[in-house]
Amino acid sequence: MKTHIITFIAILITSIAIAGNNTNIKEKDNTKLISGKVVDKVSGEEIAGAEIKIDNKVIYTDLNGNFITSVNSTKTEAFVTFVSYNDAKVNIESFSYTAIVIELESK
Repeated sequence: MKTHIITFIAILITSIAIAGNNTNIKEKDNTKLISGKVVDKVSGEEIAGAEIKIDNKVIYTDLNGNFITSVNSTKTEAFVTFVSYNDAKVNIESFSYTAIVIELESK
């Protein structure tokens, strides 16, 4: 009897795990991985910690000014902010495969 209960619980847990992994395939097909760098427009130095808002996501650049994220494959906009720099708005094309370089101007 114990083996039947343990087997039933194992099958139940496996079923729940498989059902939880069922994501919307269309949503995955419409996403694109983008990457880029945020730099100072005058000096060309990387800007670490710049905030980038894309759709409903907020990401930050690493110590070298780099960022990477996935976005909807339709045309989207990125808003970039950092202390003592003017905000920037960048259009992200849906079929562009090159890394994005965002240049911020100091105030």
